[in-house]
Amino acid sequence: MSSRIHAFVFLCLRLTLSLVLAVSLMPSPASAGSLSANTVAKVQRAITFQQQNKWQEARAVLEGMPTANLYPAKNYDAAFVHRMLGSLYWQLEEPNKAIKALRSAVDSHELEQSAQRSAQRMLADILLSQARYDEALTRYYSLTADKPQASSDQSVLTKELADIWLRIAQAHYQNQQAKQALRAVEKHLSLTAAKVSSLSLKLGAQITLKHWKGSIMTLKQLLRLEPTNKTWWLQLAGSYQQLNQPAKMLNTLVLATREGIKLSSSEKKMMAQLYAQQGVPEKAAALMHELNADEAKAGSLAIEASYWHKAKEWENAMASWQRAAEKDNQYRLALAQLQLQRGLYRDALVNFALVTEQNQEAPVALAQAMAYAKLGDLDNALQHAKRAHEIEPTAQSESWIQYLSH
Repeated sequence: MSSRIHAFVFLCLRLTLSLVLAVSLMPSPASAGSLSANTVAKVQRAITFQQQNKWQEARAVLEGMPTANLYPAKNYDAAFVHRMLGSLYWQLEEPNKAIKALRSAVDSHELEQSAQRSAQRMLADILLSQARYDEALTRYYSLTADKPQASSDQSVLTKELADIWLRIAQAHYQNQQAKQALRAVEKHLSLTAAKVSSLSLKLGAQITLKHWKGSIMTLKQLLRLEPTNKTWWLQLAGSYQQLNQPAKMLNTLVLATREGIKLSSSEKKMMAQLYAQQGVPEKAAALMHELNADEAKAGSLAIEASYWHKAKEWENAMASWQRAAEKDNQYRLALAQLQLQRGLYRDALVNFALVTEQNQEAPVALAQAMAYAKLGDLDNALQHAKRAHEIEPTAQSESWIQYLSH
């Protein structure tokens, strides 16, 4: 999730800065009146080049001005030119020069309030794009503390402040400060409608902090916005798992499939396990049977067989044990035992004879004795009961010997 958030942050910054750049190169009537005549002429020439996408020419004009070399800016003309240069350097993909120029303009405090705020925002955004999170945060927080002009449009100010709090949240998150990121994104959400971008950032912080109850609420909001996003469904199930709520975990996966979400084989196995845990082994078995329809591994077939067994679907259980045993002989014993239990004595004897595990010799011999006894073959029954007793004497084998001998 962190990489997705980082990519989203960078994309937003590129779009924001591109818009800011277009505005920042155009002096307002008020600022033009405050500039010296020589500076106005040079600025207008640079703007003409910029409108023609001649960025290098615009840069040469501004860098050739005496005020461009005043670091830090000593007057309004220098601050204005540095602000324009900062925008140009960013457009020319020279972020370090952009930061230096904008910092000079902002820290001079020579710009009028709206231009000062715009430059400070651009500087913060570029710092964030360059992973200089602490510096970016200092700039962003100063913007939240600024008192806006009384004549400003309140809705515009609210939107701007919401955007700044989102940037603060992104910077804290990338700086591995999940608690501060969560606090900032909540301030953002108090000012504007929730979007996938802000909610996914909030979710990332909640998961980092292991705030599982909060993450569930956030994921439900995300699902209202993106009901077919598989990631949100799986993360919701994962949050319920962290809270040890398997019933809600299962319900989440069921709702996801109804929404058309395609689960992977491992996810379906997890769902089957949850069905079994919740006392619905027949659904667990049916789900595993669907998974095992083609070439399935022996272990997966054995799981299916065990679920059919719990559901008392004996025919299905034996069929699954048979498939598992054909792939791995260790499951032969389970098949034979179930056949013995269901009265299929001759089939059971065939499969008991195929059991190869040495540690099972005694119980296998005793089970064979039982099968032969049921078939009325008492001589073979006694022979196998004695063999079982020789391998591992037990009260049960001794009891069978006494019974068969008389």
